[in-house]
Amino acid sequence: MKNYILLFGVAGVALGSYAAYAGNSATMTVTATIAHDVSLSVTHELNMGTITVDPSDFENGGHLTINPDGTVYDKSDNIISYSGFSAGTFTANVPNSCKVDGVASAAAGSYAHPCFRATPTDITLGNTEIREPSIVYDSGNKFKFQFDLIAWDTIPQSGTFDEDIEIEYIL
Repeated sequence: MKNYILLFGVAGVALGSYAAYAGNSATMTVTATIAHDVSLSVTHELNMGTITVDPSDFENGGHLTINPDGTVYDKSDNIISYSGFSAGTFTANVPNSCKVDGVASAAAGSYAHPCFRATPTDITLGNTEIREPSIVYDSGNKFKFQFDLIAWDTIPQSGTFDEDIEIEYIL
């Protein structure tokens, strides 16, 4: 009987020690922030150029589509001339997977650039809509930036207009 009491006493102390140990633990959340230093820097401002239009011919609006090299891809007949385009350029220290061409808009689906977005993605200069921001990989850590489409619903407002956009690294 004496052995059973001793065994019961040892089991009780061991169980009590385990219960005390279990009450002396806590959970800690570990947080870390990882930032990429891409050193994104604008090296040349975007100049969408000068567009000369025939204001008497705007019943159906008008448009101008620009190739990545700045040449005109397509234009409506009411555009007399287009000149002075100069793509914006920037540098960014990014991985090779970012050194591709793409649309700098979250809504671009499979054509979206994997590493850069432009904000805002569409701008209005006067009453002229500038759309489809594009990133074109140049070489090394150099990229070109432009909008591919200029469009009007009515006669475009005459003047010189400026708008700021932000190119953001998103990887």
